[in-house]
Amino acid sequence: MKWIVSLFIVFQFGALGTVYAGGFTASNEFTEGRDTNSVQAVQSLEAYAKYKMGQYQEAREIWLKLAEKNNTSALINLANIYEEGQGVKRDLKQSIAWLRKAAKLGDSRGQYQLAMAYEKNMGVERDLMQAAKWFEKAAVQGDGNAQFSIGVLLATNYGKGLATSSNDQRKEASKWLALAKEKDIEDATGFLTLLTSMKNQ
Repeated sequence: MKWIVSLFIVFQFGALGTVYAGGFTASNEFTEGRDTNSVQAVQSLEAYAKYKMGQYQEAREIWLKLAEKNNTSALINLANIYEEGQGVKRDLKQSIAWLRKAAKLGDSRGQYQLAMAYEKNMGVERDLMQAAKWFEKAAVQGDGNAQFSIGVLLATNYGKGLATSSNDQRKEASKWLALAKEKDIEDATGFLTLLTSMKNQ
């Protein structure tokens, strides 16, 4: 579920994660009469503020309540605190469970992070076909990093090497890499040039 993206504050941490927040104050009289998205944005900002102050348990409690409403930012934030062990025992399997729910709800951030977990063997057994599946879902939604990643997987025949990929795989890879290039993703141009040179051999 997407909500008030323009208000998101982003804080990077960890191997996979990003904490997302939006809004201006805690849930109180300010939230009365407002739509669900606005209320959730306010609550998410409260959780983000607590997270930034190191009050991880309090942040987690708010995110758990938002997760019950299928708020995908909350689901991803829960995944990330379990991946980092912030306020909870580090638990990669629990992290993946939260990520998977966000991904299945169609959130491109969750899809990309789940794909990365499959690619890097983090909480799940390494599976490049599963990684490709979730990269592609995020790529279709316009995620530049996912577009680059699915392009590389196709160009290398899922990690088996550039020389082993088929013409169809290279053609599809070129399509995704071109889209990634448009988003200024580093190395997309280099891979495209390499694929072009192989085609001309």
